[in-house]
Amino acid sequence: MMSSARGTEPVAFTADQLADVRNLLTCLSAARRSSQFYPPEHPAVEHAIGDLKAVVERFHDEGVEVALTFFEGDLVFGDRVMTQESILFDQLIRDVNSLGIDSLRIAPGFSTEELARAVRLLGSDTTDIAAGGGIERAIAAARLGSVRLGRVRRAEPEDDEVEITVRARRAYESAVDLVRDTDRVVRGEGTLSAGPVRAVVGELVDTVLASRGAMLELTALRDYDEYTFYHSANVAILSLAMGSIITEDQRFLSSLGTGALLHDLGKLAVEQEILNKPGALTPEEWQSMRDHPVSGARIVARVPGLDRSAAVIVLEHHVAYDGSGYPERARHTSQHLASRIVAVADAYDAMTSRRSYSAPRSPHEAMALVAASSGNSLDPTLVRLFIRMLGVYPPRSVVRLEDGRTAVVVRPGETDPLAPAVRVIAAPGGERIEPYLVDVGGSDAPKIDRCLDPASIDGEVDEYL
Repeated sequence: MMSSARGTEPVAFTADQLADVRNLLTCLSAARRSSQFYPPEHPAVEHAIGDLKAVVERFHDEGVEVALTFFEGDLVFGDRVMTQESILFDQLIRDVNSLGIDSLRIAPGFSTEELARAVRLLGSDTTDIAAGGGIERAIAAARLGSVRLGRVRRAEPEDDEVEITVRARRAYESAVDLVRDTDRVVRGEGTLSAGPVRAVVGELVDTVLASRGAMLELTALRDYDEYTFYHSANVAILSLAMGSIITEDQRFLSSLGTGALLHDLGKLAVEQEILNKPGALTPEEWQSMRDHPVSGARIVARVPGLDRSAAVIVLEHHVAYDGSGYPERARHTSQHLASRIVAVADAYDAMTSRRSYSAPRSPHEAMALVAASSGNSLDPTLVRLFIRMLGVYPPRSVVRLEDGRTAVVVRPGETDPLAPAVRVIAAPGGERIEPYLVDVGGSDAPKIDRCLDPASIDGEVDEYL
C-alpha cells in the first residue's frame, strides 16, 4: 500500500497534493459513471478518462505513485487516511468493495487504454462480474498492466481448529522468544541479525492473514514477569491484525510487523531502575524514557536487511496523532500510517498489562480510554477500526450475561462487536461450573448484560483463556 517512488519511506504530502486527492476521486467517480452510461468511444467517456489521466500524471510528475485503498468504509491515499473524502465518496467506496476490489494503484507509464479498461471494470455490475466467473477472472481479462486492482480477501475454509490453534500458538511463542533473544543480544552488546526477525515476522503475517481471530485470542495472554517480551508480541499481533484489514500488501505488513515487534527496543538502553520505578520519575529519568524511540530507531536502522520504514515506526510510535508526543516533529510532517497503527495497539496493550508503576485496567475500561484518545493522541479512523476488530468487550473481559451467568471473553465476534465468543465459568447463582464456550452472537444465545470487575471472580482470568 506504500505509494512513492522512494519505496516504503513515509511520504509527506503537500497541501496541493492532498487537495488533488479530492480531484482524483471526483474524476474517478465521473469516469466510472460515464463508462456505465456510454460506450468506450463516446466523447463523454474519452473526456472523463482524459481528466482522470491528467490528475494521475500530476502525481507522477511529483514522484508519487497513485495508490488508493478502500477498507471498512474508509479511504486511504498512500499512507494517509482521508477522513473527509471517506465521507464524501462513501458510495464509491461501497460500490468498489461490492465488486470484490479493495485497492487501485496506477504506476508511472500507464496507458490511456489501460486506465479506460480499469475504469470500465470499476463500473461493472456485480451480477455481470459473477456471471463472468468472478472478479479475479475479470481483472485478468482486462489486461491492466500498470493499473493494478487489488481483490478483497475472502475467508478461506478454515483448517482443523486444533491445527489453527497450534499454528497460532507457535507463531506467538516464536515472537516472544525472538524479543527475549533480542534483549540478550542487545544488552550483551551483540549484533542484531535481520534473518531471525524477518522469519518470525513472516510467520506472524502469514498466520494473522490465515486466522486473525485465533491470533487475537492469544493477545489476551500475559506474563507479568516478562512484560516487555509479551507486550511486544501482543503489539505486533494487534498491529498486524489491524493492518491486514486495511491491506494484504506483504511488504507493508512485513514492515509494520517488524516495527511493532521491535517498537520498544530502545528501552534496553534505559536503566532497569528507571523502567521498574514504582513512583513518579524525575525530570532526568523521564527524559531518559522519552529518548527510547530514538535509541530504538538507531538500532533498527543499523541492521542490514531490515526494512528502513521499520525504524520509522520505532521512532514515531509515541509521536501522537496530534503531534503532542515525543520525539518532537516538524509541524508539516505527520505520523506514518504504520506508526499510528502501532500507537493504538501499544496504548491498549500497555493499559491492560500489570506494570511496576500501575495495575492493569480491565479490557473494557482500556477500550473506553482508547476511544477517549481518538482525535488527540490516537488516529480516530484507526480507533474505530480497532474497536470494530476487538469488539466492545475485548478478550479477557469478565462479563455478566443476561441470564445471570458469568463468563470470560476469549475471542472477538466475527461480525458483531457486541457479540464475542465467551467461556462461561459460573452459573446464575455464582457457583463455579466446568467452563464451556458460548457464542453470544447466536440467535438463541443470551446477550452480554454488563462488564464485571475481574477481581470479582474466584481466581485469575488467565485460568480461563
